[in-house]
Amino acid sequence: MAQLSFVEKQLIETVFGMSGGYVLDFSNREFEEFMKDVVSYNIYQRYPGLSKAKMLRKFIEDETDVYVGKMLILLINYMKTSGKDYGVFATNINKLYELGEKKLGKRPVTYKKSNTKIEDNSNMGFEKLKSQLLEIEKLETQQKKGYAFERYITDLMNVFSLEPRASYRTEHDQIDGSFMLNGNTVLIEAKYRNTQIDKDALILFSEKVARKSSFSKGVFITLSKPSELSIHFFDDRAPRFVIVTVDELFLLCDRKQSFKDLLVKKFRYLDETGCIYRHMMYL
Repeated sequence: MAQLSFVEKQLIETVFGMSGGYVLDFSNREFEEFMKDVVSYNIYQRYPGLSKAKMLRKFIEDETDVYVGKMLILLINYMKTSGKDYGVFATNINKLYELGEKKLGKRPVTYKKSNTKIEDNSNMGFEKLKSQLLEIEKLETQQKKGYAFERYITDLMNVFSLEPRASYRTEHDQIDGSFMLNGNTVLIEAKYRNTQIDKDALILFSEKVARKSSFSKGVFITLSKPSELSIHFFDDRAPRFVIVTVDELFLLCDRKQSFKDLLVKKFRYLDETGCIYRHMMYL
């Protein structure tokens, strides 16, 4: 059971507009899909016959601090990205976000400029990450390079505390891994190939992301940059993934800049323009 004070519970009720039995502007189907991104079970099956607000109250009563914290952060991220005015004071939203961070066992989020240098939180420093990239190219076979690249990505995610998950297989496809960015799940596609990434590879990854929850996003990490035609194929198609190149990763490590900041900028550029790739030098 999550440990919440009366004031904290009232803050949740106020920010998410729960007084009338609703949670924000979710339909039943949307709320069911959203909560599946928080926990694996179907909340409508666990709490049948209840309004969305009552289900959320029961969820808060029954679940641990970690799951409640995840729910709070994902709901606030939904509010921020929906572009809608919910008539809620920004100070209350920020207080609730900080509460979610605390329930997850994290410090409150601190926003930094993209050129801010960060301290390593593991033995894998920037110089180590740079040397890893150089060592990959020395391997004899493409298969060895691919496996080493996957390990490198996991190390990169760990350095920036992005909670990486190793590659896994679902009923329908293979996922090269995932990580958490500001409370959202981001799927990974990793390609270490000298040949140019074609449109079909990008379409396949886009479909993988689309088959998951409506809140998931993706990052396509590649040695070779796709063609301009492949990139612009996704214009006006509401893509949910961005591209990061090995060239950008090397530059990022060389400048000791935050990978988190780079991802935030790339996803913002995607949201504002619909374009899946822009080099970090121009963001």
